[in-house]
Amino acid sequence: MDEAALKALHESFEAAESFDTDQAEAGAAMLAGIDGSGIEAADAQAMLAEGVDGALAVTGQAFPGWALSFDGHASTQKNTIWRCTLKETRGQDDDQIVGIGNARSMRLALMAAVAHIQMMRKAGYR
Repeated sequence: MDEAALKALHESFEAAESFDTDQAEAGAAMLAGIDGSGIEAADAQAMLAEGVDGALAVTGQAFPGWALSFDGHASTQKNTIWRCTLKETRGQDDDQIVGIGNARSMRLALMAAVAHIQMMRKAGYR
């Protein structure tokens, strides 16, 4: 995926009302495209469809050892937003690449953070 496609994907994850099969397919294609991840699109799509646990597992395969955090308030309200941050270290905020996603579900926020990382990589950050 090129930078423009990743930006559109990031925005679609953040704007989505809920996680569905289209997001699972797009997220799987993105994860399978990560250099050195060894992730197959079909496997990633199945894991993403499992829910948050599957999304965490496949993201861990793509970014082993990276620090992951979620912030949000559990609620039944439609306007609840989860923030996901994915970065190489837990320490100081001096990582060159930090994935950030804000979305209505943890799974969408996580996929938005991954898309953000891939966008930054395409822009030349390492």
